[in-house]
Amino acid sequence: MADNFDPKIGKTVLETLTEGMYDDGRFIFREYVQNAADQIDRAVELGLLADKSEGKINISIDKSLRKIVVYDNATGISQKDVLQFLGDVANSQKDGVKQRGFRGIGRLGGLGYCNKLIFETSFKGEAVCSKMSLDARLLKKIIEDRKDTRDAAGALSVITSIERLQEDPDQHYFRVILQDVTVEKVLDITGVRDYLSMVAPVPFNNSFSFSEEIKSYLKSRNLILDEYNVAINEETLFKRYKNTFQEDDETTSSLIGVDFFDIYNEEQELLALCWYGYRDKSNYQISEINLERGLRIRTKNITIGDEFTCNRFFSQARTNHRFIGEIHTLSESFIPNARRDYFNENHTCQQFETSARTIITEQNLENRLAQTASKLYSRLKEIETYQKSYSDFATKKGNYDSAAGETYHLNRLRVLEEKAVRAKADIEKIAAKSTNSPKMQTLYTSIIGAKDLDLVRLTSDDLRVSKYTPPEFSKLNDEQKDVVLDIFDILEDELDFDTSELIKKRIVEKFN
Repeated sequence: MADNFDPKIGKTVLETLTEGMYDDGRFIFREYVQNAADQIDRAVELGLLADKSEGKINISIDKSLRKIVVYDNATGISQKDVLQFLGDVANSQKDGVKQRGFRGIGRLGGLGYCNKLIFETSFKGEAVCSKMSLDARLLKKIIEDRKDTRDAAGALSVITSIERLQEDPDQHYFRVILQDVTVEKVLDITGVRDYLSMVAPVPFNNSFSFSEEIKSYLKSRNLILDEYNVAINEETLFKRYKNTFQEDDETTSSLIGVDFFDIYNEEQELLALCWYGYRDKSNYQISEINLERGLRIRTKNITIGDEFTCNRFFSQARTNHRFIGEIHTLSESFIPNARRDYFNENHTCQQFETSARTIITEQNLENRLAQTASKLYSRLKEIETYQKSYSDFATKKGNYDSAAGETYHLNRLRVLEEKAVRAKADIEKIAAKSTNSPKMQTLYTSIIGAKDLDLVRLTSDDLRVSKYTPPEFSKLNDEQKDVVLDIFDILEDELDFDTSELIKKRIVEKFN
């Protein structure tokens, strides 16, 4: 150790710990929600709350007043601990294994998005509300003033004030208040609700058909999801997972099943559990208008990263967005990094990545369902195209403009018939294979189901071209008519059907 070494932590580190660390300002809501969730757990342990369901995390966003409030009815903080717990930076007393927030920097996040950050808290049995105010506007001036030599601790000391207010001794709560919010994105109620619905530890919506199946699987592996009551402007939040998805072409696709896999390390210790949902259109990516697309990583039921984080497990990154799902980490060796967009690099993280890639490859998530879905859709379309074309031909036979027109449509129909016969054979092969694969069986039932695959084959009568009366050509003599009919034959031989028919029609119109 160097003698008399007294390092200083520069004041600009505070800028990094607030707005500089994250790309999306909505992260402040995640930080405050996860801190509240930790304290709700603690309140249950202390008997302040009977169970987690009694815990409340209420977020209020008032765009007109430019004010945000995050409230929880958990333990609160004793007045003797307020300065230590709220005043120190990166000196959290939390257990990094048991609790979601443990670095002691998340609570400062709001400083980068308002002019004043306020913490109000009361501890059961104390008739006091402790109010700590941090002047974010003054902090910004201090940071920008190069002549101001104060370090981070000195800057925080200057901008912080403490008040003691009278309170009901039975009250226990913690409240974060952002006054004079300076960033529009964190005032966007819909955007914040969308963000937290895919990040926060909230329940599945009752309308999501597969929630009980997922929770049953996780429970069978001794994982009970941490779920909390979170509301924004009195509207309760749920995870965004749903049964149908809007596609870019204005059609919809449906979730038809969920499946699971376990991720182990080399010592066969369980590292993580995954559930994933697959659709009847598994060969296409889910449109980005569906917020829940892609596998997501969750630790203690809070999202790590975003919908792109699991791209690394697929040989083609975009394939991740064909599915929805969650990978829940179990090992205590997973340590979220400061940005919470992934984990600190360690042996557990490396084994997790290797195992996840291997399983996804072995289960062929990237191709098997996608290829089957694509083949079923395309083969079904070939059958339906032939069925419709045959019906149209049978109705029009003998009523085309000419024998050439009927011949053209008949030849096209013969090609479609051959494709339809092959398509039906392919579908029957998939149906046979699906008896040994529940996922393929579900996919087959969803796409084919009770659809009519019967084919009416072309008969000898269908193949016999009808007789047609040649055009009159009232303005031409017999010799000229013969010449024009010969020209018609040449047009039919040399040009495509539509072009030759158009020219013939113009000639008929001109000479009649």
